[in-house]
Amino acid sequence: MKNKQNKNKLLLPALSRGSKIGLVTPAGPVSQEQVAIGLQVLTSYGFNYQFGKYAFSDNGIVAAEVEQRLEDLHGFLEDDSIKAIWALRGGYGSIQLLKRLNYSHWMEHPKLFVGFSDLTALQWALFSQTGIPSISGFTLTTQVHPENPFLLTGLEILAGERTILDETVVGKEVKIVQGGRARGRFIGGTLSMICSLCGTPYWPEGEEWIVFIEDVNEPLYRIDRFFQQLALCGFWERVNGVILGKFFNNEDLLNVSSLLLPLLKKNIPVVENFPYGHYENSCPLPMGVTATLHTEPFSLQWQPFLQHASTLS
Repeated sequence: MKNKQNKNKLLLPALSRGSKIGLVTPAGPVSQEQVAIGLQVLTSYGFNYQFGKYAFSDNGIVAAEVEQRLEDLHGFLEDDSIKAIWALRGGYGSIQLLKRLNYSHWMEHPKLFVGFSDLTALQWALFSQTGIPSISGFTLTTQVHPENPFLLTGLEILAGERTILDETVVGKEVKIVQGGRARGRFIGGTLSMICSLCGTPYWPEGEEWIVFIEDVNEPLYRIDRFFQQLALCGFWERVNGVILGKFFNNEDLLNVSSLLLPLLKKNIPVVENFPYGHYENSCPLPMGVTATLHTEPFSLQWQPFLQHASTLS
């Protein structure tokens, strides 16, 4: 079931002080100790939260059985007191849920989903089937901590108060590989997870993209293989701009732009070293929204997709 009606019309509830968040673990297991600091941050900014029944379950490589993880997700969708659903961590396992996730249910009870890493698969599936956007790169195990310079930026995005990132926010660390301007649907996440969906029903169709990507513990030859796979799928032909986040392999920060450039359309904007990835000081990004990318000076601006609590009916 693919329904595009929400892609340009739907405004999801924004988060504000007092909002209640449903916390789930759709992929790998997590302990309460791993998210203790992140939960303290949520509390300090006035958010309320509720754990899914299986949030701290451990079923080996995944947190819980497929049915149990779906029970937590669908239960929070039905609960009108829950304003957003937030994955505690990534890990592995969200791809197991895609065939059985109730996308019609999600459209009947549209809510913001926050996830990262392995959750890229769920976010792409959710977008391709319903058009509902989400937030990538803001896990309670890693990025939600007081020392992250982009913590307030992320909270402003969640509140619907920020729809632009520029040099005043991300500083001078973003490097321009190719200059230009682009407009398209802003979509991305962890590269290996994106490639895992090639050829599946959960691959988005029919639009031009601005793509943001990152990955971790993948050597250059595997990153090149991922890039080549996407080229064979015809993906890069639809890409109008690229934001390369951080590609860490162990402690090494990799430069991947030279592998990607030959596969792209000519003269599209490409930036690298954007502060997004598998590390603590990462800036969250909206996924599935219409956006504009400028390189001189750098700016990324997207159409509003969250409705302030004060204006909700």
